[in-house]
Amino acid sequence: MIEFFDEDNKLGVATIYDRHILFNSKLKKFFDSAYRVRVGIDKDANELYFFMINKDYALSGEINETSLLPVSISKSYARVASKNLIKFISDSFGVKINKDESKQYNAKYDESKKAIIIDMGGTKWWNTWFGFGLVYLS
Repeated sequence: MIEFFDEDNKLGVATIYDRHILFNSKLKKFFDSAYRVRVGIDKDANELYFFMINKDYALSGEINETSLLPVSISKSYARVASKNLIKFISDSFGVKINKDESKQYNAKYDESKKAIIIDMGGTKWWNTWFGFGLVYLS
């Protein structure tokens, strides 16, 4: 099946460091209205979910405050910083990330789930510097 490049696709790159996760500019736009994020995993599917939570919902008390993480947004990326989150990911998926190292993963925004999903078992992107939203041919 051939898929063609789409400038506005929802594919991007998530880079996991020893203390934080960076989402490239393709995914950053989905964080623009987020006050906090809530992270979940699906071990069977090898997927890591980031749900964007707005300020009203975050402060409503419906979600335990300790399960919400702050997000930092710049012009070209979004960052979720939490050493405990990285340890949780490492323990859950068997990923070891040493200090001053990073691992890159395919990620996409899922409209139906309203979440960014990182494919922890899939092919890692070879380089995040381009950030073109490449689509694989198979």
